[in-house]
Amino acid sequence: MAQFQYRAIDADGQERTGALEAANEATARALLQKRSLMPVQIEVGAFKQRRVAAASAPTGRVKLSHKNLLLMTRQLATLIDASVQVDEALAMIAAQQESAAARAILNEVKAGVLEGRLLADALALHPASFSALYRAAVAGGERAGRLGLVLMRLAEYLGRAHAMRTKVQTAMIYPAALSLVALTVVTCLMIFVVPSLTEQFERFDQTLPLLTQILIAVSGFLTQFWPLLLIDMAAGALVLRALLGREPVRLSVDAFLLRAPVAGRWAKAVSASRFVRAVSTLVSSGMPVLESVRAARESVGNRAVALAVAQMAVRIEEGEPLSAAMRRSDVIPPMVCYMTQSGENAGELAVMLDKAADHLDQEFEAFTASALSLLEPAIIVLMGLIVASIVLAIMLPILQLNRLAIG
Repeated sequence: MAQFQYRAIDADGQERTGALEAANEATARALLQKRSLMPVQIEVGAFKQRRVAAASAPTGRVKLSHKNLLLMTRQLATLIDASVQVDEALAMIAAQQESAAARAILNEVKAGVLEGRLLADALALHPASFSALYRAAVAGGERAGRLGLVLMRLAEYLGRAHAMRTKVQTAMIYPAALSLVALTVVTCLMIFVVPSLTEQFERFDQTLPLLTQILIAVSGFLTQFWPLLLIDMAAGALVLRALLGREPVRLSVDAFLLRAPVAGRWAKAVSASRFVRAVSTLVSSGMPVLESVRAARESVGNRAVALAVAQMAVRIEEGEPLSAAMRRSDVIPPMVCYMTQSGENAGELAVMLDKAADHLDQEFEAFTASALSLLEPAIIVLMGLIVASIVLAIMLPILQLNRLAIG
């Protein structure tokens, strides 16, 4: 019997480390799975000391960019399919990197492989660059002898995840820029234009219209206290960032986002697409459904959805099929649950999950396009109403003065 050091993911998606005795690595993995732990790294000997050494290395705090990770995964898949040894493939890819940090990370992974570790175990030396989902898929591919195919599917997954993230960012750029321009224009009017005009109104003996009085009061407040407002806004942003860093607060915010009338549908579609695509990738790499669901938990992005996924894994462990666990989670659209059930009945779960993810992506794109078509005119109309109110507040005293002069 040998003693194995391990790193694994539990049912709640948390990383666990420890040691156990087993006859070989396969037995150790089986023992961990019986404990409801998904093994990420297993090895004999001074695993903990190696982790400390790796963490203290200069590259411990840097990570591969998403672009570099995607490109590296595609290159590695191509080279392994061409029967190139893993260490040689890593050396070739590292030599092509422009970033010194990326070269160092890949060279350390290569050194781990040369020490006799599996590729998944070597990748675990840099968890910031290679997520638990990524490492779990690689481990499944190594066990099934389909590493090249799994890496290619991982590249497709990373590419689609990047495309989804880009779509979300692109969808928010124009409304955010339009809102910023509108806010800047109104603020400049209130601080620089309105005060010069209101000086003339103070000479009136007549009572100013209520709208004009409100405009003068707001303009005076902004003119006098705008530095304090900027400081308060910056402090508020820092406080909000600190609060969102706390797990209970972030969980509450994410849960509220799911319940929001319009944003909730958008958030559910994005999280469900990420989850379904991740499970499809892991199942196709040879991982059991239960382990795939647990590993996919970190891909959803929304804490409330991640909690629902953890509960989904518990139900699957109790014997429920994936489709039934999805249906009870209340975060996966019904159409996806039906497609998953069809895949389970036909024995083509990974294929149907891929189609379900494509369906969610198309639904997200259609929803985003329709939402933007309503949001952009709404911002323009709101800006127009604000500017019209300012102009009207300025014109009312002038019209009042003209009536007095005539009459």
